[in-house]
Amino acid sequence: MLGKLKTLTKLIKKDKPVIDLSSLQTNLSEGLFNVMESSFQQRKSDTVNSKLTPDQIDKIIKEYANKNMLLAAASSVVPGPLGILSSVPELLLNFGNQMNMIYDLGCAHGKENFINKDVLLDIPFAAFGGNTNLANLQNTKMDLSDSPKDLLVSKATELSKTLIEKSLKKSIVQFIPVAGPVIMASWAKMTTYKISKSSSSFLDSSVSYKEHFKQEETPEITQALQIEKIKGLCNLIESNNEINENQIQMIGPIIQNANITDEQKEYYLGEALKNDSNFELDLQLLTDYEENENLILELVILAKRSGHIDDFEKEYIYNLGNKLGIEDAFIDALF
Repeated sequence: MLGKLKTLTKLIKKDKPVIDLSSLQTNLSEGLFNVMESSFQQRKSDTVNSKLTPDQIDKIIKEYANKNMLLAAASSVVPGPLGILSSVPELLLNFGNQMNMIYDLGCAHGKENFINKDVLLDIPFAAFGGNTNLANLQNTKMDLSDSPKDLLVSKATELSKTLIEKSLKKSIVQFIPVAGPVIMASWAKMTTYKISKSSSSFLDSSVSYKEHFKQEETPEITQALQIEKIKGLCNLIESNNEINENQIQMIGPIIQNANITDEQKEYYLGEALKNDSNFELDLQLLTDYEENENLILELVILAKRSGHIDDFEKEYIYNLGNKLGIEDAFIDALF
């Protein structure tokens, strides 16, 4: 099976498409600005959301998360390397719903007049590790006015850059040659919950909002994070003492395309086929660079590849999630 796996991953690597990230960022930046404008006007003119109350917050989040998951699952995301990155229309639909959610959560918290165009861009930016002024704005008593258009465009540009560089580009599941819409659906649901958490933290005056900055990564750190993720995926495959071929065919391209040495690729391809590997993960590294939630997402996607998620796989994912400081509700939503 190892020989077959190596042949498969080499073919996938050779056929990897080239994505023009500069052009992609430009299109995504323009789209995010337009989506923000449309979302703000749409939700502001909706009189129904003004009646939302705090006891509806969980319902709002769940509805938007499920809506994004279903939209993404039915999308035309191109399978294979960087498939999610090249799917600007799907990403914009996803962010449009997330900005609608932010506005509605503002209404539910009794702060509809506090939601402006800046907030619709700043909250997703903060959720992905960007630097904003939300902490200083949280307890202001006045209604917020919009920044000039050029500043809003700049914020949309920074959001698109952060999204590409810190989230999608380095995701190891981007290398999976099949099931593009499935990956997009899981990612859409995860990011919706991530943004909802940042929204509620900012909009709830009883909670002191704190920015969550991602540490800057060196190439060495990026490589180390990829290795920790591969270890976690290997552990999951072996958690039920059963090697599933569909999961092996998924992890093969991930290992082959990872930014690690050929010797490391050979080693982890071999370990993925063993029943007795049980890697210790560097939990602190994953948490410090906020890759804990992304790892859990990738584990859930791998677990689903077998066609049946058994109790051993779920136990491994939930236990690891707890060690990484992730709430069970977040993992529940991914499953």
